[in-house]
Amino acid sequence: VLAENLVAAMLDLECASSNDQTFSHSDLRRTARTLMQFAPGTDFICSGYSSTPNYDNMFAGSNWDAEDYDDWTVIQRDLKVNGGLIPAREEEVVAVRNKAARALQALFKALGLPPITDQEVEAATYANGSKDMPPRDKVADIKAAQDLLNRGVTGVDFVKGLAKEGHPDVAQSILNLLKQKISGDYLQTSAIFDRDFNVISAINNRNDYQGVGTGYRVEGEDWERIKDIPNAIDPRDI
Repeated sequence: VLAENLVAAMLDLECASSNDQTFSHSDLRRTARTLMQFAPGTDFICSGYSSTPNYDNMFAGSNWDAEDYDDWTVIQRDLKVNGGLIPAREEEVVAVRNKAARALQALFKALGLPPITDQEVEAATYANGSKDMPPRDKVADIKAAQDLLNRGVTGVDFVKGLAKEGHPDVAQSILNLLKQKISGDYLQTSAIFDRDFNVISAINNRNDYQGVGTGYRVEGEDWERIKDIPNAIDPRDI
């Protein structure tokens, strides 16, 4: 883990405190190990974060996954560090997941792929992982994927399909990503996109951390959002 981060820093790829590779199945050990990785003042705390349950992660497993969001957001608040995740209300998450599932349903229709049913959309909206999804005809899906490759479908076809089927905002976001792939600015050191797809990286926002009490400090609106944890218990109510 240390060697990987050292090589990444030497090649000017990113500046991370840690790595998300699984090293223990103990919640206590993983949390204890991560606590001090929030403190060094690097651009990223770790080089990845799985958004799926561990059993669905096909990339060797992550030290942090969808079942650890609560722990991560609490550590952020307690150490007053921006770790990249913002607490969200259940209704917000449900709305976003449903929109994503319906956009994918529309795209499958536009591309002539095996249809995604309303039952699958509903299941995807509330599912924890793939085990909670209805079965699909995997043979038909594999054949459709090969047909997609044979037809030479590109990202532009995705944009057109989403726009045609009533998802212009999602289509615009995909188009913005395609533009960024052409410009390549996101390949700059420790680069991220803001909500308007502007690139923020070590080129235009240098890391000026020089020790405890220096560098970026979580303040204002960012701090209000980070500390607003829906499931937090008021000590006065205990």
